[in-house]
Amino acid sequence: MSESDDKASNSGSEESSGAATRSLETDNGTVKVPRKPERVVVLENYDALMLLDLGLVPVGVPDGAANPQLLPKDVYEQLKDVDTIGASGTPNSQAIAALKPDLIIDQFYKEKSAPLKTIAPVAFYDWHTSGAFWNEQIAKLAKAVNRESQLAEKKKEYERRLTEVKTAYRKQIATTTWAPLSGGPNGKFFLGTPLVTVMRDVGLRIGAGLPEKEAGFVPKSYEEMDVLKDCDALIYSVQADGKATPTTQQLLDHKLWKGVPAVKAGRAFPSRHFVMANYSFAIATVDEIEGMLKKM
Repeated sequence: MSESDDKASNSGSEESSGAATRSLETDNGTVKVPRKPERVVVLENYDALMLLDLGLVPVGVPDGAANPQLLPKDVYEQLKDVDTIGASGTPNSQAIAALKPDLIIDQFYKEKSAPLKTIAPVAFYDWHTSGAFWNEQIAKLAKAVNRESQLAEKKKEYERRLTEVKTAYRKQIATTTWAPLSGGPNGKFFLGTPLVTVMRDVGLRIGAGLPEKEAGFVPKSYEEMDVLKDCDALIYSVQADGKATPTTQQLLDHKLWKGVPAVKAGRAFPSRHFVMANYSFAIATVDEIEGMLKKM
């Protein structure tokens, strides 16, 4: 048997045993990962939501990842019984090792996740520098777990819904200006939220001076609420249970908020999809925006 035949034979047996690996480019260099990982531990809640969109339930998630107040019921049901591996930012290596993962995914905690490579390969993507938007990050995770075809299917479904809404509400979209926001601490609110990416995909014109490439969390004081005057409609974030967080409720109760033109006109709408981590959430947000456009 030639050397090449021997390599081919080994490769075939390795692949048939499920032990085949491939090289994956990450923000921490090239990492050898399984051909198709099945036992994945994630160090951040967003990662768990992204994997669910790809048809993969992680075997380990951070404490609090399964929160019925923040997650749609179907998502909560998928995560509620998954083992936890410590709080976000402080992974418990013993808990992770006990789960026998074949891949660990991290987007925020490079210093904390690096030592975990003795347990399983670590795919690190720095959310701050390798693409600030959720759709950029989920594309990276799809490649890491070799489920890019599943991602393409979800993206196609999203684009179909976008086309439907943009066609049906062309006039309302073309003639209105919008802004998303949420409450903040100490007499502040945040202009922009993660769902602004979907608003832009629908074709909504974003006002209030939010920079074109900004996704959100631009702090403004209540005294700066005049910035919302150019908006015909506003979207404010609520939890999955429909309730506003205490800071957002403070905003909604404030007299300056009640004087904003869009609020006075009854065009301030709640969205349950403040967290934007995958295409399922994005599709649900398009559905919400369609309901808002019907009222314009």
